[in-house]
Parts: sequence; C-alpha cells; structure tokens
Amino acid sequence: MEDLERLVAGRLRALDDAAPSPEAPPALLARVGHQVKARRRRRRITASAAGLSVAAAVAVVAPQLADSGAPDPRDPSVLAASEPAERRPGSAAPSPGRPGAAGGLPRDLPSGKTLNAFGVTSDGAVLGTGVGPRGLSDGVLWRADVSGLLTVPAPVAEPEGMYAASGSRNMTIWAQRKDGGGYQLMCRSGESEPVRLGTGGVARRGGAAFHADHDIAVWTDKDAGTVWTAHGCDAEPRPLTSGYAAGFAYPYAYVLSTDGRGRPTGEVQRVQVETGDQQTRELPAEHLTRDALYAAGSDTFAVAADRALTVYDAQTWRAHEVPERLPRGQRAALTAGDGLVVYSAQRQDADRSLVYETGSGQARVRDGEAYAKGEWLLTRDGEAYRLSSTP
Repeated sequence: MEDLERLVAGRLRALDDAAPSPEAPPALLARVGHQVKARRRRRRITASAAGLSVAAAVAVVAPQLADSGAPDPRDPSVLAASEPAERRPGSAAPSPGRPGAAGGLPRDLPSGKTLNAFGVTSDGAVLGTGVGPRGLSDGVLWRADVSGLLTVPAPVAEPEGMYAASGSRNMTIWAQRKDGGGYQLMCRSGESEPVRLGTGGVARRGGAAFHADHDIAVWTDKDAGTVWTAHGCDAEPRPLTSGYAAGFAYPYAYVLSTDGRGRPTGEVQRVQVETGDQQTRELPAEHLTRDALYAAGSDTFAVAADRALTVYDAQTWRAHEVPERLPRGQRAALTAGDGLVVYSAQRQDADRSLVYETGSGQARVRDGEAYAKGEWLLTRDGEAYRLSSTP
C-alpha cells in the first residue's frame, strides 16, 4: 500500500488550491486499478534502479548516420530550476490543461530520483528518466499520463544506454544499447513485453533518429542508412526510403537525403507513410550544419541552426524566419505540434525555451523546458510538469 499512499499524498499536495475536476471519480478508479496491476513491476524496477548509474542525457543532436559514442553520464543542467515566464503582448496563450491535471505532474519518482522529460507523446503522456542530484540517471524509462487525478509515472523498461524515447497512445519506443556496440530500437505496447523493431539497429543521434505517432514508428537504421516504418510493435517493418528520418507527424515523414558518407545533400523527401508517395523539397546549406535540429508538426517542418529558427509551411515550403534568437544552452531539443514549434535549451543555471505560434507568428521565451507534439504543449513549472492544449 505504500506506493498508493505515496501517490495519493503527492497528488493531494499538487492539487492544493485547485478546483475539483468533474472527472475525478472515474479517473480515481482507473488509476487505482492501473497501480494494482503495475505495482509488482514498478517495485522490481525501482529496487534495481537505486543502484544504477546509466546516463540518459536529454538532447537532440545533428543528423549523421555514424555513431557519436555513449551519452554524457553527467548533465547538471537537467536539474535547473524553472519558473513561468511572462507572456508577450499579443501572443496567444495555450488553453487550460486537461480535466484532472490542474495540479500538474510532480517530478518525484518512486526510485527517489527526479523525473526529467524526454518530451510528450501525441496522446499527452510524459516520457522521461529519473535523475539524481549529481546528474546520474536511474536507468529507467518512465511514462505518465498527466490527465489523471492520481497520475504517477510508471516504469516502462530499464534499457541499457537509453538516451531518448518517443511514443503515442499504444506505443512507446526507445533506443537501447546492444551487444557488440551500437543501438537497437525497442518497442512496447501496454503491458506486453518489449520487442525489437528491425535488425539493422538505429542511428545514434538523439531522439531525431526515431519517432512515433498514431501508433506508427519511423526510424533510421544504422547499418544501411534506410528509413523504416512499422504499424505497431508486432508489425513487420517495411522500408520507406533511403536517408535520415528528421521528423514525423502522421501521415508524413521528413527524410533528409544523404550521400555515401551519411551527410545530408540538401534534398528533403516528404513521404506519406501509408501510401509511400513522395514530394521532394530543398534545404539551404545553412540548414544542414552539424548542429542543426529538425522537427515536424502537422503543417510545418522546422529547422533550428546557429541560434535561428526557420519554420517551413509543409504544403508550399515557404520559409518563415523567426526574428527572436534562440536561447543558449549546453543541450537543446526542437519539437513541433499543431500550431506550435518549441525550442528548449538546458543550462546549468536555468533552462529556457522559445515557444513559437505558427498561426499568430508570435514567439515567447519562457523559463523552464517545454515540448510540443500533436495538440499538446508540455511545460515544466518549478517541480511539476503541466500539460495544455495548443492554440
């Protein structure tokens, strides 16, 4: 019962001064049932996690198909404090969070670590790992649906060398170090056992090498530089095209064409994952640098390079240069959703993020990390994550 008691106490603290949700009774029953099912698995992983020191740096780095080595085992910036920033005049604020999530998701984990998010899934769940005071990971992949009244992160897997994760409603995928070197892509659906996707490994370049949306996985293999897709964890993977999967927002994957050495050539293939139809686009040389980051939204493809953010209209490929400079940081991540593009910079003193609204053209810089996907915007305010709908 101690897990449930800790859960109730934490949520009551988080919901202090918050208005009661009309969905509280069904959410309570659903979450209690979930905890009963997951308690044994959580305790087993939590017990082993206490002695782990596997690193899991939250970062997305430039796309090249060669491995870049093991993740940095220490990242002091992941524990930086954050407070909400004031909104600039004329910008649209995200709508209120889901019912039942008024208090946000506390970052305290059963392992004693602090939840550090990789990002948000297309159905509004948080994926992350636990990090201690010295920046060491607990080696556990945690998932939490922020919408529930008694939401608590539940362990998904304990992968060796994990550095990023992605997911949707019935799918969670992550990179895991494999015997003999390199990484393989793993997938889990619900309470089923994790399975491997494909046999060619996965390119070791942060979260940008693999993506999940609408329970479809898209990833770049390491061995052949091929982009693959799978409809669910148990489906047979099929090749889409050659190159590097820079982004995926159902139903379109954005693939950077590469040369024989894995370097981007400037061509971008916009591939419909259901039909295989392709459209060819072009990127300028300044958007192909080693430090460039990419993200796909429902109607956009975004590039962050040299502290500048450029957002392309997915249909016309018209480029919009965001005038605000991107925040500086030791680590960075670029994400996109419906009407939003978000750049997060992790620093030792304080994390900062830029949230750009594609409809209004407004950009605002805020304290704390932030991530977008689908209709959701995830922000960290103090010691809690909060979920809101995009404008």
